[in-house]
Order: sequence, then C-alpha cells, then structure tokens
Amino acid sequence: MLNLLPHLVNGLMLGLLFALIALGFTLIVGLMEQINLAHGSLFALGAYVALQFLGPRPPLPPELAAQWLDLAPGWRYGLALIIAPCAVGILGIAVELCMRRTYGKDPLYGLLLTFGAAMVIEEGIRLVWGTRDHVLPVPAAVSGAFLFHDLIWSTYRFYAAGIALAVIALVWLLIEKTPYGAIIKAGAHDSEMVRALGINLSRLRLFVFSLGTALAAIATLLHAEPTQQNTEPG
Repeated sequence: MLNLLPHLVNGLMLGLLFALIALGFTLIVGLMEQINLAHGSLFALGAYVALQFLGPRPPLPPELAAQWLDLAPGWRYGLALIIAPCAVGILGIAVELCMRRTYGKDPLYGLLLTFGAAMVIEEGIRLVWGTRDHVLPVPAAVSGAFLFHDLIWSTYRFYAAGIALAVIALVWLLIEKTPYGAIIKAGAHDSEMVRALGINLSRLRLFVFSLGTALAAIATLLHAEPTQQNTEPG
C-alpha cells in the first residue's frame, strides 16, 4: 500500500490540474454551445506570458521594469499568476468577439474560426519565444522536496494542487451560490429566456469566454513542474 500511495497522490494532484483546464473548456461549451479549439493554445500562451514577466527582461517601461526586478521572487511569481490569466482572458475576449458572427449558424463555422485562432496563437508563440524548451522559474519556497514516511514528495505539486482546488472551489461558488452564476446556468439551458428577462447575453458570453480562457492560463502555470530552485534572473 505504501508503494501505491505516491501514485494515488500524484494522480489526484494531476487530476485537479486537468479538472481546472476542463472547467474553463466546459464553461464555454455549456453556455455558448461552441467547442473552442483554441483552448489548448491559450493554455500554452499563459505560461509564455508568465515566463516573460519572470525573466530578466519584463515587458514594462524601464522604470517599472527596474522596480519589478527589485521585488522578491515570490512576489513576482504571485503577480505573474494574476497577470498571465488576465492577459490570456483579454485575448479570449478578442476571440469571442470574432466568434459572434458564427452564433446561430452551422457549428462548423465556430470550429474553423477557433482552429484558425489556435494556429495564429501558436505561430505567434514561435515567433516571439522560439521553438526551444523553456523553464518557468518558481520561488524557492515552493520548489524542492520533503521527506514523509520514507518517501520523497514534490513541494510544488502540493502547492499547485492547493491553488487548483481553491480556484475550482471559487468557480463553484460563483456558479452555484451567486445570482450571476444562476444567470450563466440559465443561459446555458435557455438563452431565449435569458434575453426575455432583459439580460445582455452578449456580455454574459464575453465574461464566460474570458473566464474560461483565464482558467486555462492558471492551469498552465500550475502545470509548470520546477527544475530550478529560485526565480533570480540571470
């Protein structure tokens, strides 16, 4: 049983991260009845945006960049965990605005549009960051390992699983316990009823699409298994 324990724990942790990815995808499919083929590309983009902010040359004006690099690695990583999903969510808004002309038509139009968006995003990643492997640096506090019951455990995996669980719980609270969540669920089942109540369905779809893509960006940051001990540039 002791030999099986690490596999069970690791499987549970990875399952939470995959659930976070699937949650964003499911929100979009449930409300908009559209399969977002660009979801995987947006997932990857989140890591590259975070990598840019955690590297030695953040995309900021010189004065702000100097102040940013003076921050402790843990603060920079925490802020990147917020900035990257917001940036990907903004791009998700742009994708959703382009998709509006496909609503009410053959679903193939939406599939083709998001497939094209995925190709554009992937090529953009190659142009900006190249094709070589990159390592997403993480703070020393959540890297490394610890010993428990004569087994070595990854500290970062527990940290990532905890963040994923917290985000999933927050999304559940939003959907199940707030009036806005009730509107989202109503829009998924009967969009005409939502319109009849005077609710702006376009804004609702925009919010859900950006939220779904932001969740993908959070998941990709948490998937980044560390291979170095700190985030010091150099």
